[in-house]
Amino acid sequence: MNNDEILYTVGELAKHFSLTVRTLRHWEEQGLLVPSGRSWSNYRLYSLEDCARVQRIIIYRATGMKLMDIKELLDSGDSAIVHLKRQRESLIAHRQQTDKMIAAIDTLLEEAMNDNALNAEEIGTILGDADFVAHQEEAEQLYGGSDDWQESRRRTASWSAADWQGNAEAFEQVEKDMINAIRKGVSPDSGEAARLVTLHRELLSAFFPVTPAKHYVISRSYIHDERFRSHYDSQLDGFAQWLASAIEHVAHQSGVDTDKPEWK
Repeated sequence: MNNDEILYTVGELAKHFSLTVRTLRHWEEQGLLVPSGRSWSNYRLYSLEDCARVQRIIIYRATGMKLMDIKELLDSGDSAIVHLKRQRESLIAHRQQTDKMIAAIDTLLEEAMNDNALNAEEIGTILGDADFVAHQEEAEQLYGGSDDWQESRRRTASWSAADWQGNAEAFEQVEKDMINAIRKGVSPDSGEAARLVTLHRELLSAFFPVTPAKHYVISRSYIHDERFRSHYDSQLDGFAQWLASAIEHVAHQSGVDTDKPEWK
């Protein structure tokens, strides 16, 4: 070894490559990395060539290659192509096996969620809606083939009673905040109304994605469907119209053509 060559202690080498001293010593025990020299006090010293070997070890380890395979590769001086192809084949086989296990887990999770899913009667009880079952059946007849309906069923399949209760309470709170705003004279085209509309849309989006355009389309039922209008106006006269107008204003602000809104 040249006396003028740059040498590193085990601590310096470990720090340079963000390794632990214990790792380097383990590699030495495996015969994978042997220091080029020793100091007068018998400390391990590593050359630039040793550093290059460490770099190659790190790269090969990143592929998942075993230490003994790396040692064989580095010591043989052979081309890395054969070893890397073999490692690639191994990783692909492992990935396929992993994909099968993930698919099996997904199947078990779906079965478990279906077993634990609340039925419509139970959900109606939580929401305090005696007609929830009838409403669900009607909605399924109208929208059962739509992507949004399927997405809503997928998202809520695993909801617990606490999840449904929490969602219902969140809607109730937003509606209370809207009623307070109306009583204070907040205009439906104001910034405060827009903030409340955004909260309302975010709550609806827990079931399926709701854009401002989609929110506007939904809001038409608040004034044209007697059941929805009654839900809002029974809390405060004019609430349904105020909410529909506030949603329409936000839709306009978002660039939605309310004459031809797109359901997207």
